[in-house]
Amino acid sequence: MRKHRAAARDALAGQVCLVTGGAQGIGWAIARAVAARGARVHVADHSREHLNTAAGSLPGPMANRVTFHHIDVSDRTAYEACIRKIHRDEGRLDVLVNNAAFVEWRDVTDTSPESTERTMRTGLDAVVHGIQTVLPVMQTAGRGHIVTIGSAAGVMFFKGPSAAYTAMKAAVNAYTHVLAAELADSPIHVLLVRPGAVAGTEFFGKHVASHRMPRLADILPLTTPDQVAQAVLRGITRRQAVVDIPRSLPLLYRAYALAPGLWRRLTMLTGPSRRDYAALPTRRRPMLRIANRIGPSRLTGLVTRAAIVPADKALQRGTTGRMSLGRALGLPSLLLTTTGARSGQPRDVPLFHVPHEGGFAVIASNFGLTRHPAWSTNLLKHPNATVVTDGQCLQVTARLVDGAEREQIWRASVAQYRGYRSYGDRSGRDLRIFHLQPTPALGPQVPDRSHPTAPVTSGPSRTAGTARADSSPRSAQASPSPE
Repeated sequence: MRKHRAAARDALAGQVCLVTGGAQGIGWAIARAVAARGARVHVADHSREHLNTAAGSLPGPMANRVTFHHIDVSDRTAYEACIRKIHRDEGRLDVLVNNAAFVEWRDVTDTSPESTERTMRTGLDAVVHGIQTVLPVMQTAGRGHIVTIGSAAGVMFFKGPSAAYTAMKAAVNAYTHVLAAELADSPIHVLLVRPGAVAGTEFFGKHVASHRMPRLADILPLTTPDQVAQAVLRGITRRQAVVDIPRSLPLLYRAYALAPGLWRRLTMLTGPSRRDYAALPTRRRPMLRIANRIGPSRLTGLVTRAAIVPADKALQRGTTGRMSLGRALGLPSLLLTTTGARSGQPRDVPLFHVPHEGGFAVIASNFGLTRHPAWSTNLLKHPNATVVTDGQCLQVTARLVDGAEREQIWRASVAQYRGYRSYGDRSGRDLRIFHLQPTPALGPQVPDRSHPTAPVTSGPSRTAGTARADSSPRSAQASPSPE
């Protein structure tokens, strides 16, 4: 296990990655996530509109690590030339993410042969051509990751999804399994990612009507592009062979394999889906409603600082961020390790966060107390820190945000947890908001508690504001909070 973790530590930092179908939806989420981990990313997409939108949305530091290519991967000659050019320009190509697909869901009688052929050329043939082009490069280099986005639609077969699409995904699933078996004893890692229905993309927003999905699919939790991207990162760093998302899918696959005819009859009886798969999912979180009601009170803040913060800190340390009390409420959480402004010693604090530009945005609310929390003062003096979340340990660089960016993060944070507004009103101060940007250093282990947070090598980060250094052991333990 230790050898595996050591080998995975730099799985993406400094590597070169190509993502097909990478300018929108799942592909764009993967491209951003990989770039945020320090990789040099090439995005290939056939839509100029998507390429322009994606390029315009990148924050400055990340823009230097992403290159865009206008290419139709179903054109074999052009696609292979694109791969060779990337390898020639970069001198390496370490990760290939096969994500591109042509989507047109109609019944067989309404589907033209040309549409079926295009589905296969884009979703299957391009996978084969891409892999056969990069594989010799990876074998020569003695390293590489081949990631292919499959689908639950290639495992279970119902009326609704197009026959061409399900056949293509079934072929992709099978091809990737056999490829993984052939390369099992090589340094080339093969990963198959099989998501269920992914909401909030043009797949359902533009190409496929939600009623094409069977009603039984509504029992599964919806997946977002960012969740798929995080699953890809976990699969790469842990060198997994297959990742299913949501994680309950393998149980459903087994149940379907036992009685496929019964499942098909059930889909006929229950009818079409009643969900809107074009919209991002909203979760019903009764515990969060309770937290929003009682969390902002002074008494709750006192109890949280005295008991809940230490317990959550220990829980996140012990599980490498896979479990936290914040997650039990339905809120994304992390464990932040800063370097004490006075002591120079590592200081841990569990925090809520919102995703922002490939990183994490956190608010220094300190439960509405009048003083800034010590961890925020630590970040002003030592911007380099460590974040543990979801089984990963990431080096980050902190940046104090202001202006329109601050307002954007504030709105997203208040929408997630209304207590921030009460904290701000009660504190009488402007709550500091930081963006924690992952830097080119990745590791699955928890930080070394015997040394301060090590500086990273990506250069200084822009910070704003100054404050009195207040990071003694006493204050560091009294003021951090899972805001």
